[in-house]
Amino acid sequence: MKNTLLIILFLFSCLKGFSQNQTLLIEENKSKYTVGKQFLNIFEDKTRFLSIKKALDQEFLPSTMDSPNYGYSNSAFFAKFFVKNNQNKPQDIWVEVDYPLLDSVSFFVIKEGKITKKIHTGYRLPFASREVKVKSYVFVTHLEPQEEQTIALRFRSERNTTFPVTVWKAESYTEGNSSGYLGLGLYYGIMLAMLFYNLFVYTVLKEKSYLYYLLFILSMLLFAMSFNGHGFQYLWNNFPRFNAFNIAFFIALLIFNSLNFGREFLSTAQRMPKTNRVLEVMMLISFLIVVLSMLLPTRISTMMAVFMGLPSVIILVYISVVSSKSGFRPARFFTLAWSVFLLGAFLTALRSFGILPYTFVTVYGIQIGSALEVVLLSLALADKINTLRKEIAQKALEKERIEKEKEKEQREFIAEQNKKLELLVEERTRELAEQNKQITDSIVYAQRIQKAILPSKNQIVQAFPETFIYFKPRDIVSGDFYWFAERDNKIVVAVVDCTGHGVPGAFMSMIGNTLLNQIVLERGITRPAEILNQLHEEVRFALKQDEILEEGAKDGMDIAICVFHQLHNILEFAGANNGMYLVRNNNLEEIKGDRMGIGGAKRGVERHFTNHIIKLGKEDTCVYLASDGFADQFGGEKNKKFMAGSLKNLLVELNDKSLKAQHLQLNKVMEEWKGNNKQIDDQLIVGFKIKPTASRQKAEIRIKETSTEERKTDIPHKFTR
Repeated sequence: MKNTLLIILFLFSCLKGFSQNQTLLIEENKSKYTVGKQFLNIFEDKTRFLSIKKALDQEFLPSTMDSPNYGYSNSAFFAKFFVKNNQNKPQDIWVEVDYPLLDSVSFFVIKEGKITKKIHTGYRLPFASREVKVKSYVFVTHLEPQEEQTIALRFRSERNTTFPVTVWKAESYTEGNSSGYLGLGLYYGIMLAMLFYNLFVYTVLKEKSYLYYLLFILSMLLFAMSFNGHGFQYLWNNFPRFNAFNIAFFIALLIFNSLNFGREFLSTAQRMPKTNRVLEVMMLISFLIVVLSMLLPTRISTMMAVFMGLPSVIILVYISVVSSKSGFRPARFFTLAWSVFLLGAFLTALRSFGILPYTFVTVYGIQIGSALEVVLLSLALADKINTLRKEIAQKALEKERIEKEKEKEQREFIAEQNKKLELLVEERTRELAEQNKQITDSIVYAQRIQKAILPSKNQIVQAFPETFIYFKPRDIVSGDFYWFAERDNKIVVAVVDCTGHGVPGAFMSMIGNTLLNQIVLERGITRPAEILNQLHEEVRFALKQDEILEEGAKDGMDIAICVFHQLHNILEFAGANNGMYLVRNNNLEEIKGDRMGIGGAKRGVERHFTNHIIKLGKEDTCVYLASDGFADQFGGEKNKKFMAGSLKNLLVELNDKSLKAQHLQLNKVMEEWKGNNKQIDDQLIVGFKIKPTASRQKAEIRIKETSTEERKTDIPHKFTR
């Protein structure tokens, strides 16, 4: 007998252990598993501070409900279940806790006694903390074939604590929840449709009832979005602190707007004065709860709001029944609407306190009731629309008549003004055309003057038979100009880029041309660096830049100037921001100018330019002086600048061609490069070929009458190349 009793106790303990540790098997043909009475084991942590390791050492009891619901509890709850992949292929499973209002949810995967994965999230943590970005809490774990895992979860909430747990195969989650999403989408669609419909009606009628109804629908919609978790998912996901009080806040706001709408719609101030005062007191209390929800603990404010909700709905149903009995026809819809909502709210409240189980009806009772309610209330408001339709039609006809009269007056006024405006435009157009012609004629005349002072190409060709001048002003007149002179068996060539372009640049070019004539031809200065030094001083003096301190005192010029000594086959060069290119034997050599310009602000008045001396060989040398307009032009497939490097490569490619052919090719390349782009600056390139033998012969003919002593003093003393 004693042995029989021991066997029975042993079998009972085994059965109990089996009930607590029954494993959820992931099968091939099943995609959803409800983890509840059959698999879930729960431990209540009344201290709220146990870690997962210590909690796992405690005694877990089998769940008595498929959707455990502990109402407003101060405890934390640990839940665990065992899962095994009973297939011969790997499987991802999703563990869903379909109750968005849990403040804290922790997820643990335990393999062979070790925690291999843990995730902490919840309604009070940022939405980004969720592993799967959906309204409920969804966690993912991977199971190899025949692998077993222990899944543990920890829950904590200052509101209702309920945690329905469902296991999904990864590929089935979206399809399985589609009906729920469809239902909620239909609900939100109804609410938004009613919101915008009544907003339109309010815009037309300006009736206060519609305004209060709009506020009621809006607060109902916000409460539903908060309750369902969609508000946190889509609207305030970066503000988790708002979740601490938003449920109580929206419930109290909903109560306030419901009472206010009921007072206005049922005209309680006139029909039921005493009841109206009760409604006003209840509105004041609900408003206080709205404020206190942001100050009091979540549990207290939520319970206050919920307890306030039920009597508020009951009194609204009561006054609507009384109004209906007194003959107020719209009150019938009002009574039915609030009765439906009361039923849904009652079911949800009972589920919140743990009295009713977690089912679709108890979870979404408020949404179902509120959707039906807003439709019925809209029908009630439609009665008022029918009574006001004639008034609106009459007002519309009167408004249309007034608008037509105004429109007729406006058309006549506009027609008269258009005639006056057309006359003014024609007159002004003629004046502008005349002014434009005068200005253009003046600029064209200035172009003739500018061309007249430029050296003739014949002058340059006599010195250098092979020469080209690529000169394209951006406007009619140019800020770029070239300069040429011969003195003491030396040939001076300069390319100058003045500040600006068009008329301002042309004025500067006149100044530059005049000053170069004075410095070289009158004073006899032929050393390039000294020419630039004196040109700098003369420009500053001519423009009074020592006296002008404003930003506008920056006018000046960039210049490249070279002097060819025909007798000695020597080339001197100096540059202000511009350089010179030499091409000999298909090799390009760049002699850079100094990084400073001619004229400009007071800073750097004392400028001394570098003089470069290049001894030329017996071979022919091509010399190129250029402003920056060619290199800076935008174009090409990528609309970028041509760049100086591309220009140098182009000059090397063209070296075997005649100077005339080079000129034509430069023009062709630039036209293709520029395309439909506008020219952004004046473009100037002067190229000439130095032939030492021919140049020396010319020099010897010219110096027959020059004394030997004079020729000796003409030789530069130092070479830089």
